[in-house]
Amino acid sequence: MEVPHDNSSAALVAGLALDEAATARDRMHDTFPSPAADECSGESVQVFSEDIPDFAAWHLERLYGALYSSLAYFRVCDSLDGVHTYVSRANGKSGDITAILLYRVEAATIHVVNEGMRLPEVEVQRFCSHMFARYSGVAMIRFHAVQIAGELRSFPRQRFLCAEDFIAPLPADEAGYLAALGGATRKNIKRHRNRLQRDFPGFRYQVIDKENIDEVHVRAIIELNRARMRQKNKSSFIDEEETQKIIRLARACGKLGLATIDGRIVGGAIVFHIGASFISKVNAHDADYDDYRLGMLCCYLMVCSAIGHGCTRFHFGHGRYAYKTALLGAFQPYEHVLVYRSAASMAAHGRTFLRTALDGYRLETSRWLLDRAEQGDGPFWSTAGKLLAAWRARKNRGGNASNPA
Repeated sequence: MEVPHDNSSAALVAGLALDEAATARDRMHDTFPSPAADECSGESVQVFSEDIPDFAAWHLERLYGALYSSLAYFRVCDSLDGVHTYVSRANGKSGDITAILLYRVEAATIHVVNEGMRLPEVEVQRFCSHMFARYSGVAMIRFHAVQIAGELRSFPRQRFLCAEDFIAPLPADEAGYLAALGGATRKNIKRHRNRLQRDFPGFRYQVIDKENIDEVHVRAIIELNRARMRQKNKSSFIDEEETQKIIRLARACGKLGLATIDGRIVGGAIVFHIGASFISKVNAHDADYDDYRLGMLCCYLMVCSAIGHGCTRFHFGHGRYAYKTALLGAFQPYEHVLVYRSAASMAAHGRTFLRTALDGYRLETSRWLLDRAEQGDGPFWSTAGKLLAAWRARKNRGGNASNPA
């Protein structure tokens, strides 16, 4: 977390009493421009206050390759009501688009609703400067699950880890990817794949595009995932509501990897194809085929499919499993960021400041506990980690886990 050097504890305590009054004042003085587009700064910034422009969908996928920044996700699983579109260009109105941020204005706060973006500091500072100038009553701007390169020294801010992903950069072809794997991983993939094919000549793996995805197949893979979680004494967050979302998203932007033996489904993967990224949602297999490392094989074959589709990134998702790093997934942290107009605004909204800090420290502490448990630091940490993991699974069940994908 970062705060300005001139902040004092007294100001924060006083801010608790002022928070409600400040919010009411901000509501009265908020201004909501009516024009559909507003150009400024040498025509390098536009704000569309009504409909999201047609070009936004393609550029959002190109810029971020993240599920929770795609219009496909919002149209299928969320709402775009009240959303404004901020567009930044490199060199005037005709320049290349360098950032698109979707946001809502609620009382004294701007909520950036798209997530999973990797943003340079200059783009964040330009956006914040423009928003604070545009909306006189806004005191703070919220980003969730983003990566920001830089310190954002121009504004008081709070930054906390809130999500994670494992992302593998992809080469141009499957041979290059296989060669980049560690020697042991490469050897094991070849050996287990050959054994599986030899012992089960009826083994097949196919990748099905969104328009041909069958709900029965999606549910079968999800059920394999649930069974696997039960085997590990863990709870799955994929309930019926989440299953319905996965089905709708798969048909909108998904691909399904299906592993069968003589027509019976024994494993598979569900991914979403966003821009140059494949984003893994579910990867599962029948435990009867553990000796063949079928789960890892399914994941490897889906990575190869991503390469075949010209993708440059594969997102394995949250959860620290050895197979992800073996397949070249690198840990990527994402932050919850709250940017304030000024130190005075931060002090005036002391309740928000304290709530953000408490939530941030709680999440970072839970991540630390899980790390200790995964490292096997004694029975106490192992038990604590299992209890915490179960609590987090119950909390996430049926929700939209923020997972940049």
